Amino acid sequence: MDRGRQGLRCLAFAAALCLAYIAGYLQGGALCPQLATWARSPQDLAETSAIPLAREEESVQSDDVAPVDDSPGTTQPPMPIDDKPMRSGKGCSQYEGVSFPLDGWPEEVRAKEGVSIYGTGWAQRRLREHQFPGSCAGKSFVEHGMFRSGIGSNFHISAAVLAMALNEGSIYLWPEDDTENPWTHGDKKSLVDCPGGKAVSSYQCYLKPPSSCKGSGGSRFTGVKRERGKLELKSTELIPRMFKELLKCSGYHSRYWVKWWRAQAVAFLLRPSDATREELAAFRRQSLVGTMQAGVLGSYVRHGDKYYEATEYPFQDYLQIFGWILGTAEVKRCAGSEALLAPFQWQLPKLRSVRRLYLGSDDANVLQEALSSFRNLIYMNVSRLSKRMSLMKVQRRLGPKQMVMESLLNLQLLMESDAFVCTWSSNWCRLVDEMRLTAATQLGFL
Repeated sequence: MDRGRQGLRCLAFAAALCLAYIAGYLQGGALCPQLATWARSPQDLAETSAIPLAREEESVQSDDVAPVDDSPGTTQPPMPIDDKPMRSGKGCSQYEGVSFPLDGWPEEVRAKEGVSIYGTGWAQRRLREHQFPGSCAGKSFVEHGMFRSGIGSNFHISAAVLAMALNEGSIYLWPEDDTENPWTHGDKKSLVDCPGGKAVSSYQCYLKPPSSCKGSGGSRFTGVKRERGKLELKSTELIPRMFKELLKCSGYHSRYWVKWWRAQAVAFLLRPSDATREELAAFRRQSLVGTMQAGVLGSYVRHGDKYYEATEYPFQDYLQIFGWILGTAEVKRCAGSEALLAPFQWQLPKLRSVRRLYLGSDDANVLQEALSSFRNLIYMNVSRLSKRMSLMKVQRRLGPKQMVMESLLNLQLLMESDAFVCTWSSNWCRLVDEMRLTAATQLGFL
């Protein structure tokens, strides 16, 4: 390989690393030179917090239409996080040290003595107070049905609609007739067999309700499309006003407030029902190969139809990252590689003593490659179809409920992992990260 190609490969690998380490946001270090510059000078970033909502919709209405999502060139880098406020002010102490329940998830997902991003406990309690009032009389409502897109995309759009509802003083609801939700409807629009035997067309099929109230008219959206009422979603108003003072106390630059809010919204909405939790436990016993324990490195390799919309990193790039972290192989290192790993040095001994990898992927070839490379591999023994198949074709082949249960178990296992490697171009990867930074109290972990 000539020197020019070698340099290009090194640069590409460094870029992959910068995209891969999305779960840490560790204090005291930057992940790559680009992020170091960004951390010092947020104003130098080209992107803003006014993210076009259309970017979140992985449109899969047609098998022939490529879904739309963020790509590495358009996504924002991870926000710098500190469990202590970077700026103190009058009243800031009320946002700190507030506990919140681990609602719907088993205790295993929560890191021992872990912490969440700033203000999480206070925010989660405020959301519950608003959505579960003492009386629903006189309340206004915003119903939100799901677009035919991936689960990660669904919940990131939900964060925008929930923010709008909060700003209007309205209660956010899932409609009882969520007819477009692809994850609750099977063949010929028949409802799936929800956990516990329910017949529900919304995400309440799998999750706890977002409110104690029942809808009685008001605005309604499907995805970002307004179906009823006069309210409009605006990409400049994606953060609830009730949290603006908290965010000022956090010291996070305003460019990253949307990221903080999405993490709070996902943590609030994505709470498995008791029946779902029971089915997940049974599904885990049936499908999980290997044993989770302390010191496991978790990763999700998103291939599938992702190649339509973003750079697809070959599994060999992931293997180099795994080998680098776990110390299992000598890899060709780019200039400055030691600085990239410096913030994570305290965590490496545990990861390297265990050397176990939990791997999730929608690509069967990835699993086969991993099985030949890792002796201590943990994975789900489930069906995986062609990675060039559209999401809705996969949904029809595997069934919506099977895909949702696999996704929820995959999320749970990645929340349990001590470290997480994924790509920022995937809505699903970002959702996992958001859950790790809130419900799983994994702030400060790789």
